[in-house]
Amino acid sequence: MGNSLIVGLNFKEYMITDLLTEMEFRNKQTLLREHRELQMLFLELETYCRDLLFVRSISIIKPYKNAKLNRAELLFLIRAHGMSFYPDEKEAETLRNMVLQLQAIHNMKIDFLILTDAKFLDMLSSDEINPLKEMISDKITFFNPQNFWMAIKVAAERNIPVKAEEKEISPAKIPEQDLVYNLARFGYKEMGTQMPAHGRNICIEYIATALIAQGDARRIEAVPVILAKNSVNFDILLFLSQKYRLSERMLGLLKILQEAVPRNDSEAVIKAMEAMKIKEIPADKKSILEKMGLYNAT
Repeated sequence: MGNSLIVGLNFKEYMITDLLTEMEFRNKQTLLREHRELQMLFLELETYCRDLLFVRSISIIKPYKNAKLNRAELLFLIRAHGMSFYPDEKEAETLRNMVLQLQAIHNMKIDFLILTDAKFLDMLSSDEINPLKEMISDKITFFNPQNFWMAIKVAAERNIPVKAEEKEISPAKIPEQDLVYNLARFGYKEMGTQMPAHGRNICIEYIATALIAQGDARRIEAVPVILAKNSVNFDILLFLSQKYRLSERMLGLLKILQEAVPRNDSEAVIKAMEAMKIKEIPADKKSILEKMGLYNAT
C-alpha cells in the first residue's frame, strides 16, 4: 500500500472488496504460519468479538516487526452511535478489559487503538499527520476485513483522498519548527518564541505525546493547556502514551486537566489507565493551573 492513494482502487468494480478481503485472509494465514504464537491470540479475539456486534473489524499493525518484539498493536474499528467520533464508553471499556486479560494470559505487550468508523474516516481524510495513516500502511485485518474495506469504499465514494503514510513519526524526534508551529496552532504561543511561517500539520495527540517524550519540563506543562483548548480524542492519547511508554507522566497531567476542566471522555480514560495499574508521575499542579489560567484554558 505504501504512500499510494487507496482511493485509487476502483471501488465501482463490484468484486474489489471481495478480492481485498481474500487478500487479507491469505496474509493472515501466512502470518500465522510464521508466528504460531499469534494463533491463540487471534482465536480468542475472534471468538470473544464475534458476539460483540459493535466491533466492525480488528487489524494487527506491523505484525512481523512487533511479533519479533513479543508485542502486538491492534486497531479496533467499531460502529459509531450516530456520527459520533467517540466510542460508547461501555463498549470501549469492554474492549479495554478484554485486551488487559489477553495481555496477562499471553505475557505479551498489547497496545490498542479504538476508533469509531466516523472517526476512522475523519482521520483518514485529515490533512494532519496522525497515527491511523501510519497504521494502515502495514497491517493485516484478521477479523471482518470486509467491514474495513467497506469503510475505505465509503471514503472513495465521498472522494476523500485517503493516503497511507509509510514512514512512522517519532514523537521524541519531532523537529522544533513543527513543535512550535503546532503549539501555536493549538492556542499555545510561547513567550519569546518566533512563530515559524511553515510547519507540518500534526494531530494534537501526537504533539501532546511529543511534549512529554522530549522531556522539557516547561513544555510538558503545556499539555493540559492545549488539551483543554482543543478537541482531542483521549483513546488516541491513551494508545500513544502506552506505545511510547509515557503513560505514567500522561496520567499525572490528565488528572490535573480533569480537575480543572471535567470531561466524561478524559475521566473514562483516566479510569482505564488506573485499571491498567499505571502509576502516575505527579505533575506540578499549582504551576499548571496558573498556566492554564494564563492561556484562558479553564
